[in-house]
Amino acid sequence: METTAIIIHDLVIQDEPNQVVKLNLWVRLKWNDCLLQWNPSDFNNTQYIIVPIKRIWVPDVTLFDSITIELSGMKSYKAIVYQDGTVYYNFPTLIESICPIDVTSFPFDSQMCPLVFGSWVYHGLQLDIQPRNNPGDLSSMKKNVEWIISNVEVERHVATYGCCPEPYPDITFYIHLQRKPAYYVTNIIIPSVIITVLAILGYYLPVESGEKASLVITIMLSLSVFQLLVADKLPPSADATPWLMFFFNFILGMSAVSTMIQVAVINIYHRGEKSVPLWMTKYIIVPLCSITMVQIPGYISSKCCKKNHVEDIVEKDKEPTNTALWKCFSVALDRLGIILFVFTVTVGCGCVFGQITS
Repeated sequence: METTAIIIHDLVIQDEPNQVVKLNLWVRLKWNDCLLQWNPSDFNNTQYIIVPIKRIWVPDVTLFDSITIELSGMKSYKAIVYQDGTVYYNFPTLIESICPIDVTSFPFDSQMCPLVFGSWVYHGLQLDIQPRNNPGDLSSMKKNVEWIISNVEVERHVATYGCCPEPYPDITFYIHLQRKPAYYVTNIIIPSVIITVLAILGYYLPVESGEKASLVITIMLSLSVFQLLVADKLPPSADATPWLMFFFNFILGMSAVSTMIQVAVINIYHRGEKSVPLWMTKYIIVPLCSITMVQIPGYISSKCCKKNHVEDIVEKDKEPTNTALWKCFSVALDRLGIILFVFTVTVGCGCVFGQITS
């Protein structure tokens, strides 16, 4: 029988695009070899000896999902052999193992990396493998700048494969990683939210500035840069899409709508003395200007109050010019765009970040 434990000394790297984790481990093995027993009284009361690991039999231990050939350092150190045949072998190793990444809640996500240790040559009737007491030790863990290893769970499994009828036991260490999101909040989320807020300024810019549409387009390009930064950090997976990417796509969509609104505003503003249809003045321009509180030159709005009833009366003072109507219509569209943009972005961001942090 062999017992196994690991001490996680350092999380070297979590390669998320390639879904590989690299860890510095201290492996603790214990087994009994009946051929290494002796009577201490026959050897000057020697209770134990320290021997090079190459001089004794070593159980076959393999990390199943390793992307390297073998455990580095396994054959380089010395073991302690006791008079009853018990062998303790502790050695440091650097492993690289496959670690599937779920990026749905990035950067407020937690990951779980399984490390499966077992014998590749011997089946369970020849070599039994068991977890030791305190099999996942974090007491010597170094701090990582991006991840926190919250805990390590250990389970023993017995599998039967199609090739062989014998059982094959393994020990699986489930390493739970929790990301520190401060870097991404400071360098990606907060700047992108600030840039999104700047999109509102496009509605405040006067048409005469000539920068209304270009401001929103610049904001779209800036958000695209942040989106590419996030995409480069994550694995190209079709199974899960980060909510943060939904946020960027949502904001880009809102910026595209804002660009179309600005183009329409500019077009309407510069129509000059082109005639305004009467139906448009009566049913669109006047009501919209009333809702957005835009004063149309030549129109005076008053309120006549009656008991349990208030009605708006639009009195015609003098005929406004077509230019004035078009300009007032463009200003009303800008103000309506601000209201819709702020409301939609607030609700959308609340829903997205609520899903990210949940």
